[in-house]
Amino acid sequence: MASIDDTLQAEARRNELAIAWVRALSLLGLSLTELWYFFHTVGVPWQFRLPTWGYAVLSLLLLMILKKELHHPWMGVAVPLLDALFILVRAQMTFSFHPIEVLEVSMELTTVALGSALLVITGGFRLSRASLVTSGAAGVGLYLWFASQTQIDGAQIAVHVTLLVGLSVATMMLTRQVRRAVYSEVARVTLARFLPSTLLDGVHSDPIALITEPRAMAATVLVSDIRGFTRWAEHRSPIDVLAALNVIQGRLATIVRDHHGMVDKFMGDGMLAVFGTPEARSDHAQLALAAASAMRRSVDDLGAQGTIDFRIGIGVHTGELVVGCLGSGVRMEFTVLGDTVNTASRLEALTKELGVEMLISGDTVGALQDRRGLRRLDEVTLRGRLDTLEIWTPARAGATGATPDRRPGG
Repeated sequence: MASIDDTLQAEARRNELAIAWVRALSLLGLSLTELWYFFHTVGVPWQFRLPTWGYAVLSLLLLMILKKELHHPWMGVAVPLLDALFILVRAQMTFSFHPIEVLEVSMELTTVALGSALLVITGGFRLSRASLVTSGAAGVGLYLWFASQTQIDGAQIAVHVTLLVGLSVATMMLTRQVRRAVYSEVARVTLARFLPSTLLDGVHSDPIALITEPRAMAATVLVSDIRGFTRWAEHRSPIDVLAALNVIQGRLATIVRDHHGMVDKFMGDGMLAVFGTPEARSDHAQLALAAASAMRRSVDDLGAQGTIDFRIGIGVHTGELVVGCLGSGVRMEFTVLGDTVNTASRLEALTKELGVEMLISGDTVGALQDRRGLRRLDEVTLRGRLDTLEIWTPARAGATGATPDRRPGG
């Protein structure tokens, strides 16, 4: 809620500045008109020009205040009252000077009605209920005050008041629509921290299909784990552990996103990411491998900076998987499922036994157009699988001297 309120207040500040520009330009135009009348009309005292000239200066001052971002929430109530006071003083002075003739009073009443309508509309731009009520009440009240001093037919006054009230209601509905749009956009920005933009587009265009229509597709899964993190966290406070995880996993998640991948979930110091979903891509294996290399470099950089000295283990595998929502009722999760995910996780665990930072399956290597920089280690049988699987590693990563077992964990 705080972020939504902040967004609404920021939008209200921008709108208040826009209103200030309109007010200042309008009053400058009126001031020039009043100045022309002052030199070309005989018998009208200069005091009758003061309300317009004075409020024009005040409007410029208000504009400068808002441009310096010295906005206060109560401006949404105080400024409409100032606008109403200006219309009141200006019109009342005009009424008191001119003889009460129906045509002249009707023309001036039209000016009051237009000013009241503009006052009502400005309330909607401030995105505040208090400002809406203040502006609407001030606009209708102004018109009724001056209409009561004229010889205009009561039925005509009722029509004008009805239109002003209708305009106020329409402005209120428009404001509610804007607030809903802001809520929706803030929710979208929040979800963008967890889901890729392609998935968010799918949610907005067909949210039911996202839940009810899981899809089978070829993709590449990356599973990572921070080596030694559990031992490091053993004697530290949960706050310190969380702060460290935010630094590391935040960096790694950014890398995944920059390589068009999706972080499916965090598992403490581990992470599951997928490339080539929910939007199918033919280069998902290459993207996953590039992301894995960038993740290794990022963790090494953290250690070199003395921030957090850890190592990372990464398993990468390509194959068929299912993309969809898991769960029902009050708790659902968008995720990926299948043997491809399990195999990537097994490969990540095997990096500890083989003493390498990254293991890449032969299926992933087979999907690459360029295998340079990779070397084949062996064929292994992973726990839970019957068939052997080729395993590769970056040539520069190298093994630490361990000899791979043909059936690790088997």
